[in-house]
Amino acid sequence: MDFIIVLIGHWIGDYLVQTRNMAIKKSSSIKWLLIHVFTYTAVLFVVAQFLFSWQVGLGYTLFNGALHLIVDFFTSKLTTKYHDRPNIFYPILGFDQLLHTLCLYWTFINSDVLAL
Repeated sequence: MDFIIVLIGHWIGDYLVQTRNMAIKKSSSIKWLLIHVFTYTAVLFVVAQFLFSWQVGLGYTLFNGALHLIVDFFTSKLTTKYHDRPNIFYPILGFDQLLHTLCLYWTFINSDVLAL
């Protein structure tokens, strides 16, 4: 059940609080990508406080924020490139979410080593 809470937090951070500017500009502007990742990480930090000690929650959050930055750096460029080709765009978007979920899960099951 705890991991489902992480996934809900991911959905809130990656979609609900992402503005139009973040969504559109993060593929071409490091500033907007960093704003998106900072916002995402802040949401994940709030969620982590309900699941982990603050030290583990902070490590979990920062590590996943960094992974989110790396994944979105590449996938946002690809989705922008193929935005008008749905047969390529949606599989890339799905792959992006798969990578995020795998990162969140791997760090969740190994969260005891992430304490700061």
